[in-house]
Amino acid sequence: MRKNEKTNPMGRLLNVKEAAEFLNVSEMTVRRWTNEGSLRCYRVGGKRQRRFTVQDLQDYLAGGTRSDEPGPIPIGFGGLEAPDGSHMTHLYQDPGEALDVGSSYLLEALNNNETVLVVAPNDRARALIGKLQEHGTDVERFRRRNMLHLSEGMDNPEMQAAFISETASSSNGRFRLLGDMLWTKNKGWPLEAIRDLEEMAPSSLAAAGKLFLCQYYLGGVSGQETMMALETHSYAIFKGKLWRSPYLRPV
Repeated sequence: MRKNEKTNPMGRLLNVKEAAEFLNVSEMTVRRWTNEGSLRCYRVGGKRQRRFTVQDLQDYLAGGTRSDEPGPIPIGFGGLEAPDGSHMTHLYQDPGEALDVGSSYLLEALNNNETVLVVAPNDRARALIGKLQEHGTDVERFRRRNMLHLSEGMDNPEMQAAFISETASSSNGRFRLLGDMLWTKNKGWPLEAIRDLEEMAPSSLAAAGKLFLCQYYLGGVSGQETMMALETHSYAIFKGKLWRSPYLRPV
C-alpha cells in the first residue's frame, strides 16, 4: 500500500491523464465530462486541479454514463431541453425577457416538485415571485415545504458555493438554481470572483439531478464579463435558442 493510501480513505487520487487512460478517452473528454457535471471529480491544491478516485471511475463506467449527452431535461420555455446536470448561461438584452425565462424555468421546476434556489437582488426576486403567482403558484406553500429558497447572495465565492451545495443537498429530489447575476454587482464582486464561482459549479456542484441557470444582462456587463460567462458555462441561451458554448474553457 502506498503511503498516501494509508491516510486517504478514498485511495490514491488519479490525475486527468490517469483518469483518461482508465476510461480509454482523451484528457479533453474527461475535462468536458467534469465540466458538464456527469463525471465526479475533486479539486485539490491552490490551483484546484482535478483528481479522481478509482471507485468513482468504475461507478461511472458501470452506470452507463459514458454518453457525451446525458438525458435531456425540459428547461421550461420555448420547448428547450438541456442535458441533465447542465450549467447554463442566459444572455439577455431585455429585462422583461429575463423575467419571462426565469419564471418559466422556475415554474417548470415547481410543477415537477423540484427544489429551487433563486439568487437575485430583492427587486428581481419579487418580480419572479409575482410572475409565479400570476400562474397560480402557491409560493408560500413551496417555501413552507423548503422547496423554494430565496437569497441575495453571499460575500465571496467560497461562501456562495458552500451555500448552494448545502441547499442542493437538502433537497429530496431534483434541484434547480436560478441566479440573476446582478446580485454580484450589488455585492461589489470583481470579475475574478465571479469567474471563480462559475468555475466551481460544474466540478463540485452541478451534476445529474440538477440544473443551473445564470442570467447576465448584456446592458450591464462588460465584454470581458460576457466572454467569461461563455467560457464558464457549457450551454448558452440567447434570443430564445440554446447553444453549446463554443468558448467553454477547461479549468
